Amino acid sequence: MRLRWPIPLLVAGHTALLAAYTLPADLVPLRTRALAIAYVRPLFHQQWRLFAPDPPLCSCQLQVTDANGRWVGLGEDHPHYLYRRMVRGMAWNAQRGVVEGHTRVEPVIAEAIGRLLRDQGSSVGPVRLVERCITDPERPHQREERITPLVLR
Repeated sequence: MRLRWPIPLLVAGHTALLAAYTLPADLVPLRTRALAIAYVRPLFHQQWRLFAPDPPLCSCQLQVTDANGRWVGLGEDHPHYLYRRMVRGMAWNAQRGVVEGHTRVEPVIAEAIGRLLRDQGSSVGPVRLVERCITDPERPHQREERITPLVLR
């Protein structure tokens, strides 16, 4: 009979700390909030950014010249989604190598881009990375365009 009271007390404390963690900060005293954060984060916080990841500020695209000398997006009109997704992944990897207008495309990515171009019947000619970046998060429709030539050799 004496051992029954700790269980409801633990459940009430657990519920109170969860409520203090989830309620707006201005409704919970500072010390209580600090205690709730110290209790809840190790138990429940995942740090994966799985449910609400921040979208990237820049979109990127690989472009090549067509027979008329115009720049066109590599694979953007390809009928298969996997092909388009593969090209987008290559563009993201190429973007990681851009430092102040210079590129260091990893050899594996450079080889993959070269293979795609050869499979399309193109010679390994000029390839560039086009980034369209949000400069002001309040105006996401306004973007700055950066063009970086890629060296694939």
